[in-house]
Amino acid sequence: MSWYKENIEEPIRDIVKYLRDNGVNTECSCGHDMHIQCQLILDGEINRIHYLLYNYFYDKKKKINYEIDIKLKVEGGHQTINSIYITFEKEKVE
Repeated sequence: MSWYKENIEEPIRDIVKYLRDNGVNTECSCGHDMHIQCQLILDGEINRIHYLLYNYFYDKKKKINYEIDIKLKVEGGHQTINSIYITFEKEKVE
């Protein structure tokens, strides 16, 4: 646990350790802002959307540029937001 004590701030340390102990690759965290950034392994619906978009732009012979953001919000133990936001550069979509 000494690595965690030296490198991870107290308010978020136990959650970071729990995630890492369960196979989640945490990339950075901040106890002051109470956030953790984790590596995303593409699977399921996100991967399907990625491949659909990639193939769309490839087939249209356009530059392949897009961003997929995922938002999941839980309040009181219930999901209140569960969305995927896809953004494109305006000149890339015709």
